[in-house]
Amino acid sequence: MEYKQIEAFIAIAELKNITKAADTLFVSQSALSYRLKTLEDEIGATLVTRNKGIANICLTTRGEEFLSIAREWEDVYRKALAFSTLTEITTIRIAAPASVHEQYSSLYTQITAESSNARLSVSTYNSAAIPSVVESRDADIGFGFIYRNSPKLLVREIQSTPMVLVERSKTDRRSSAVEPSALDPSKAVLVKGIALDNPDCAAFYKSWFGTKMPFHMYVDSPSLLFKTLPVGGWCILPENHTRRLSEDADFHFYKLKDTSFTLPLYLFLHKEADESLKILIKKYFD
Repeated sequence: MEYKQIEAFIAIAELKNITKAADTLFVSQSALSYRLKTLEDEIGATLVTRNKGIANICLTTRGEEFLSIAREWEDVYRKALAFSTLTEITTIRIAAPASVHEQYSSLYTQITAESSNARLSVSTYNSAAIPSVVESRDADIGFGFIYRNSPKLLVREIQSTPMVLVERSKTDRRSSAVEPSALDPSKAVLVKGIALDNPDCAAFYKSWFGTKMPFHMYVDSPSLLFKTLPVGGWCILPENHTRRLSEDADFHFYKLKDTSFTLPLYLFLHKEADESLKILIKKYFD
């Protein structure tokens, strides 16, 4: 009996869906099904029901009984792995746009606090460069806003965040939504990795303001908006990137009328990544 078999069964039991379980574990559906089948053959019991044409699955009575055993097995395995891999200093290299590092800053602190021998090395890249950096093993984990398929990479969308309009002014508009046509493009501040790197965002700017939009400034991260966004200026950001800005009374937040798009965030991992790295991702980024 191998850890991969146990891990597959637990993921299926918790998510009740083969597709979602495979995505979570960065494996194909066929590989996941094979792991489950070999586990069932080994213990001599059917653990899940399989109904053709139905996406969701459920555990059999034997599957319910085995789940608690599997979780104990998984817990022991992870403790043993943590003991063996983190007795020495381990550096984990993370590549992402500056805005993502800003979003995950408290999580990075949590990781280093809970894993005393883990050291994070954080580097900033634009979204387009992230897949290549992970492919070449110059980073262990990559986050980016642009999807790219690769035979060397495991790629998964880990979140999709609604976009909001951020405007700096002494008073708000007394409306929850703003027409894009009411915005002055010359007062826009664009955030690298978000504004033009992502296809949906780029399409929004092009459709409303043309290919040669006369924006005010181009900055690395949302935190720079405190110093660079002029009065009357605006920016479009993922909702989860606005927490710090909301602490300033001059920043106001709106929806965009007749416009609705989200910003997906993708996680990139090399297919030959260590098992300990996959466990860390499952723990902190799932």
